[in-house]
Amino acid sequence: MANERKEYTFLWFIENYSYCWHDNGEKLVSPDFTPHGLEGTSWNLRLYPRGNTEESKSKISLFLARSQHDAGPEKFPLKYELSVIAVDGSPFKSTEEEYTFAKGLGYGDSDFLCMDEVLLRGKSECLPQGTLNVRCRMWLSEGSIQKAGKYTARTRIGIEKISFLHKVENFSALKPNEKNTVRIQSHSKTRCVISSSLYFTDSSCCEDKVMVEIVCSDSKYILRKQKLSLLNGSEDVIECGEADIRFDAIKTDIQKLPLSLTREIILDRKSEYLPNDELSLICECAFSTGIEFAKIEETQHELPVAVFKQICKNARNKEGYNAAEKLSGCTSASEDMKAIYVNQCLTDVVLKTESKTFPAHKIVLCARSSVFKAMLTNDMKEKNTDCIQVDDLEDDTVQQLLLFLYSDKLEGLQWESAIKLYYVGDRYAIEKLKVLCSSFLVDNLGISSASELLLLADTHSDSDLKNFVDDFVLKHKEQIIDSDEWKNLEKTHPQLAMRTMYLMVKGKTGGK
Repeated sequence: MANERKEYTFLWFIENYSYCWHDNGEKLVSPDFTPHGLEGTSWNLRLYPRGNTEESKSKISLFLARSQHDAGPEKFPLKYELSVIAVDGSPFKSTEEEYTFAKGLGYGDSDFLCMDEVLLRGKSECLPQGTLNVRCRMWLSEGSIQKAGKYTARTRIGIEKISFLHKVENFSALKPNEKNTVRIQSHSKTRCVISSSLYFTDSSCCEDKVMVEIVCSDSKYILRKQKLSLLNGSEDVIECGEADIRFDAIKTDIQKLPLSLTREIILDRKSEYLPNDELSLICECAFSTGIEFAKIEETQHELPVAVFKQICKNARNKEGYNAAEKLSGCTSASEDMKAIYVNQCLTDVVLKTESKTFPAHKIVLCARSSVFKAMLTNDMKEKNTDCIQVDDLEDDTVQQLLLFLYSDKLEGLQWESAIKLYYVGDRYAIEKLKVLCSSFLVDNLGISSASELLLLADTHSDSDLKNFVDDFVLKHKEQIIDSDEWKNLEKTHPQLAMRTMYLMVKGKTGGK
């Protein structure tokens, strides 16, 4: 048929994608696939998690390439589309090109997708269960699709999480740069050994910093996350160090991680932190362990489109009637609402920052916020213009706000974004958003962030949050009042700092 289009689809699932260990210029390569109707040519996808060039180091680079030694002609013209697929099956990002491929060469886009769009802002959309779904569609001629071939491959990045207790006896007698080392054997097939060394640096250069250095005997093990917590004499767990580079554009070395507590602070609180002069640290580590497997899982050669669709339908159904299985394949109301927002279907109002416009739906804004409801139902400019000005909010904050209003979920929350969204929740009377943000902030409260959270609670007259931070400050007062953050609070908000100091003098111990 003159208008027949044979289309070939290659789906590549990359499991545990956030654990990619690759530096700029290093690539993941899919298994080769050989479409039945493309003259013996073999192909693969090449994905660079941190870009293929120095200029694209904050981007994901994606290419379609011919294998070096396939059985096809030296030159082969092809039209193709590369996509990262969202959780709802639609393309999250897509590009379409036409090239003549020589053996061993690939074409695509060095700046295909910003890393942050996948790992941070779009994590919930295109990393379901941590898997990145990449699709390549290939065809030779235009026209309606008459025959289709489908190939499915899977690559799994191995990960191993190891937690252990590192005890240092006679801590006070430890000399500068003298390492106290414990070794833990992995229970994986590699049987590699994890070495954890604790030491403190010379005070002349680094203020008695206590360091923990994690080294693995297997070079394939690359540390991606590390969290340190001190176990005090009352068996309370005190977080004192954390690093997570899974979402960083530039891969950094986190084998050496400083404690937030200096040696001097630990010795000053010896009765609490050093029972029997023994320091107890809980170390939690997560490693990338290389490619666990990469294989073609399914091949469907050229089939009439009707047959192809029926096979796909049959694959989704099993014998008998299984209500639980059928329901598990159905989307939830929040997922459907989120899809309405993402696809911008029938929008009738916009939220406008200084640089971007966000289409939305009046009915959703009114249902989730009494402030938005007042704006859009009373005789106010927002009702007349169908536009809500949010010039003081950043684009990312508005995006996260709208995704929450539609899905009732917060994804990829970080300290700074939680602070900003708490403010938005208070401003627009979205109580659940406030509660979720304050809960995240409380769970992640540390010495350096106490001043900021105290100021936030005071500014918004949140007595429950303020009482919690008061108690935290009183519990860690020696460390907090010596911090640069507290000294800055004393300069910018002296009355708030004086009030807290007064509570310290009075010996306040709870939210009374």
